[in-house]
Amino acid sequence: MQKSIIIHLIFCVTIMAGVAACGSSLIIQEVDYSQPVESVLAPDSENSVQDQRYAVKFSISGVLEDEGISAVNQIRLIRNSTGFYFLTANGFQNVYKFQSGEGTLKLIEKIRVSENGLGQPAFNQRGTHIELVDGSTGETYNLD
Repeated sequence: MQKSIIIHLIFCVTIMAGVAACGSSLIIQEVDYSQPVESVLAPDSENSVQDQRYAVKFSISGVLEDEGISAVNQIRLIRNSTGFYFLTANGFQNVYKFQSGEGTLKLIEKIRVSENGLGQPAFNQRGTHIELVDGSTGETYNLD
């Protein structure tokens, strides 16, 4: 009788160890989140933008308020290799750097790039950084 309890106990421990091994998490490393090309998005009447190619949708109302602008025709959006989103638009003085979360974009940094507002901003993906070019002035900014 005692032998059967020990065998039963060994069996249970073996099963629990096997279940625990199956439940271990898989981690994929060295993920590159970057978008190779910027997205140029037009806000709708409620200041929401949607990029179907990269499956993201959000409101820019808070950013417009922060810039002191009531509306823009387009916003520029790009994502770097570590997963941060960079956002700007014509007339903006800043580039906004966001971190994505569960149903959120959290402002990580507001980067001042122009006192008078950008004229023709465009983002480029570079190996180590995001490049912002203002086509109206020819100025280039390396964003990290």
